[in-house]
Amino acid sequence: MKAWLVYTLARLGIFAAALAVLLVIGLRWYWAAIGAALIGLLVSYIALPGLRGRVTSDIAARRARPEQDTDSDFEDDFVDAADTDAAGEQPVSDADRHRARTEPDND
Repeated sequence: MKAWLVYTLARLGIFAAALAVLLVIGLRWYWAAIGAALIGLLVSYIALPGLRGRVTSDIAARRARPEQDTDSDFEDDFVDAADTDAAGEQPVSDADRHRARTEPDND
């Protein structure tokens, strides 16, 4: 069974058990629901760390990794490059510098 489904069912079970106990004690339904939510949060945080870890690792594994794109390459070139051009040269635009670095020399 999927980890997220087991985790969700466990959290709902903890909430339902706490709600039933609080209703039997005699609390009004809205106070019992608020109390059961807080109790369920605390108990699941303490009792279900392994299951919560599996859910988060499943979500992280399913998440798409960003692809390297030309815009990122363009920005990375200028982060890694020196801020100044060689002495005596006219300043050029960032796009011209990038083109000069990435295009083969046709001379």
